[in-house]
Amino acid sequence: MMTVTIGAYQAVYFENVAQAVEYCHALVPHIVPRPGSREAAAERAVVWFHVPARSRNSSRDGCYLFASAGAIAAAERAGLDTPLCGRVSRAALPPDAVLLFGDDAPPTPPSYRSGRRASATRRIVLEGTEAPVDARV
Repeated sequence: MMTVTIGAYQAVYFENVAQAVEYCHALVPHIVPRPGSREAAAERAVVWFHVPARSRNSSRDGCYLFASAGAIAAAERAGLDTPLCGRVSRAALPPDAVLLFGDDAPPTPPSYRSGRRASATRRIVLEGTEAPVDARV
C-alpha cells in the first residue's frame, strides 16, 4: 500500500511543552481508524512537534504541534480546545520537527540532473587543487 503525503498541516501553538504533552495525551485515545474504511490522506491523524530555535534560545518556551485535518477532527470529537494559529504546507515543515504519531511519507527529494553544469563544477574544483591530497592523513 502506498501512503500519500499529507499536503498541509494546521499549526497549533502552546505556551510550553507540558501543555502540548497534555493535549497529545488527551488526543491519542480519540484517534482510531474507522472500521471497514480506508483512510484518505485528509482523514489520517498525523501530528508533528516542533520547538522553534527562538524558544530554545530565550526565556520563551513555546512550541507547536502541526496537525493533519484528521488529527484536528479527532480533537474536535474529543472536545479539546485547539488554538490554531495558521496553516503550514508539508514542504514548509521545519526540518527539525519530530513526527509524534501517524503515518506521513517523507517529502520527495528534489531531483538533480547531472549534466554539463555538474561536470563543469567538478572540473573547476579539480583544476583549483594544486597537489593530490592523501585521505588517510
